[in-house]
Amino acid sequence: MQDEHDPLSGELNELVGRFDEMIRQNKMYFFDVEEFEDIIDFYLERHNTRRAQAAIDHALRQHPSSNTFLLKKAQYFSGINKLSRALEILQKLELLEPHNPDVFLTKGTVYSKLKKIGQAIEAYHKAIEYSEEKDDIYTRIAFEYEELNDYDKAIKYLIKALEFNPENHAVVYELSFCYELAGREDEAIEYFIKFIDKYPYSDIAWFNLGIAYSNLGLFEKAIDAYEFVIAITPDFSSAYFNKANALANLEKYAEAIEIYKEALHYEEPDAVTYLYIGECYEKLELNNEAFEYYRLSSKMNPELPDAWMGMGSIYDKAGKETSAIKFFQKALDLDEYNTDNWLTLGDAFYRFDRMDEAKEAFRKAMESDPMHPDVWLDYSAMFAEEEQYPEAILIIMQGIEKQPQNAELYYRLAGYLMKRGRKKEALQNFETAVQLSFDGYHMLFEFYPELADDNDLNNILDIYKSPR
Repeated sequence: MQDEHDPLSGELNELVGRFDEMIRQNKMYFFDVEEFEDIIDFYLERHNTRRAQAAIDHALRQHPSSNTFLLKKAQYFSGINKLSRALEILQKLELLEPHNPDVFLTKGTVYSKLKKIGQAIEAYHKAIEYSEEKDDIYTRIAFEYEELNDYDKAIKYLIKALEFNPENHAVVYELSFCYELAGREDEAIEYFIKFIDKYPYSDIAWFNLGIAYSNLGLFEKAIDAYEFVIAITPDFSSAYFNKANALANLEKYAEAIEIYKEALHYEEPDAVTYLYIGECYEKLELNNEAFEYYRLSSKMNPELPDAWMGMGSIYDKAGKETSAIKFFQKALDLDEYNTDNWLTLGDAFYRFDRMDEAKEAFRKAMESDPMHPDVWLDYSAMFAEEEQYPEAILIIMQGIEKQPQNAELYYRLAGYLMKRGRKKEALQNFETAVQLSFDGYHMLFEFYPELADDNDLNNILDIYKSPR
């Protein structure tokens, strides 16, 4: 869109006004080819399809030999999703102007809308042969491969796009996203390091290098990358935010709080930033400060469940049962399928000796996500702590039916069976658990420390222990 102070903008408005006057008064004014192009583009960009169609029709009447307006008509039909009509025109244009990249670009767009991805890619490749703006076309091809979930090929074409235009920030972000979806973070790091060697002041490249490091849990290196971003562009708010996230992941909560607050100097206050500050304060056991930031977060975005869960957590720690549960329930009203929140509510009900409500909350958790491992562990533990082992065993066995490869469920079942006096079955399940995950045996001994001295359990461990 042109700036209102741009003299060209004034000329365009005058031109469009003259065309509107012609339509209103049913007169006939002459416009040259370039003027009609400007008028049509003006309407197409503003999605004024009626005026765009009128301008195209008048242009074709005044300039019947100009293929430009046939292309505009195809683009118009594409924009209103009359795709077969657009293709009819484009087939003719391809014969008339076989070297016009815009014909193939429009054709690619139409095929893309039709979900004919192979044909869209083919059209874009033809456009590349005749276009100088290859980065845009390579990006379009990458988007088509993303539609196919073929992120490896998408990466290939995004890299090609950056070779033509290394300053295309949107492509850098898209490339980073595709590396992440492809699970190729190591290669993302390698690529961005090489890119930075060529363009050391590319804040976007440093930023996405930081993201790649964070995705691999290399938070110290991520922080270094974000600091380079800030050195290049001091008001890059997302760099502060991501740096704070990395610090929080390193459990450097006080430092994280400072950086989150610094991010707020460069962007509008944000509910998620307030939420994360609250979480850091809670980790530091500064509960009053945590509650205040959770409150600010909920005030800024009342639809954010985590803010309400945070306030509930602070009330829970203070032993304020009614308020804690009220806030937990508010969060679940906003997101009724959040399994972790149902588990938190169930645990709260249990600790406040509201057993029927605890059972209902755990049942909701099981319904929302039966593949969540903590559902079966936490729900069964509630019965085990009451020494209601038949119920605990039944629940954990239901979990095993859903997750037959989850070693922790077998370890827990072994513990419950031991406490129930069913040692033979306990040993069988313990052996199954060891076979699935030998190093997970500590999960049983952490839950029931007294079982660590059981000779039969230790004999099974000796059998499966890898030689050093």
